[in-house]
Amino acid sequence: MGIHMHKLTLICAFCLLVILSFISGCAEVQVQQPAAEQSAQAPSAELPTPLAIFPFENNAVTRHEEYEPLTGGLAAMLITDLRHESTNLKIIERNRIKELLQEIDLSQSGYVDQATALRIGKLLGARSIAFGSFVVLGEQVRIDARLVNVETSETILAESINGTSDQFLQLEKKLADKLAGAFQERLASTQASASANTMNAALAFSKGLEALDRGDRQEAESYFRKTIELDPGFTRQVESARLSK
Repeated sequence: MGIHMHKLTLICAFCLLVILSFISGCAEVQVQQPAAEQSAQAPSAELPTPLAIFPFENNAVTRHEEYEPLTGGLAAMLITDLRHESTNLKIIERNRIKELLQEIDLSQSGYVDQATALRIGKLLGARSIAFGSFVVLGEQVRIDARLVNVETSETILAESINGTSDQFLQLEKKLADKLAGAFQERLASTQASASANTMNAALAFSKGLEALDRGDRQEAESYFRKTIELDPGFTRQVESARLSK
């Protein structure tokens, strides 16, 4: 009986040792787990979100032809501001969009509908697209814009910006800030002063872009100089356009 008791005691001691070892191992895992979780949850550097901005439709009620250059000019202004000021957006270059529009013979219309924009957006590798229209009626200006998810066709943002023609640069920067905000971004500098020459400067800038697209750098440079003379607030827009070709 004594021998059996001794064996039983040894067996119990061994079992207890195994149990204690198991508990100790679990405790070590539990102590180390938060570090593993922290490593797994550490934010990784996200790739920039590709965004394509298409030409805007000209819905000017009067002097329609006069404001036609703004179809491409407004889009180019937004591209420049978003590309320079945002940190997590990859803005697709205007020239790439223009080339695809030419391929499907839409470069002269200055506007694409949502279905076409989505198709081109996929070809460009964009995850989101922005497009819209503008209305100029006398001194009043309204810019309507939509931001759409390319994969789902879901509207992310629908925005209308209203003001006067002397606030055109302010309206554009306000829209750029709204677009950035849809991606949880805040532009560093979105301030612009109102000026009686702002609309004329925007038109001169837009005509400069058209000349640049035709390959006439001399005419483009003439318009760009005029743009800055009319409103120095367009300096960055002009500098960006000069580097685009």
